[in-house]
Amino acid sequence: MAVDVNDVAYVRWNSEKIATVKNAMKQKNNMSARELAQALQTIGVSCSHQNLSKLLSGKYSIISLEIARGISEILSIPVKDLVKIYAFSVYNG
Repeated sequence: MAVDVNDVAYVRWNSEKIATVKNAMKQKNNMSARELAQALQTIGVSCSHQNLSKLLSGKYSIISLEIARGISEILSIPVKDLVKIYAFSVYNG
């Protein structure tokens, strides 16, 4: 079964993905959450540095696909490293 990625709003966020992003930030001259938030703004993705800090500390368990794609673009991380589809559930609410 295929899922159109354009129909996906949120993806799970976990320690593996956090480590991937933190490692990429380190490789980009120790980029801070504030610098990443500013870079996201330049490509039209709205996410405050406060929310990025919460994402990077594991306070959230989901992330919007838009932010995940933006982080991937800014940090040159393959999208598949942040957006992995193993199974899906349908929200029926």
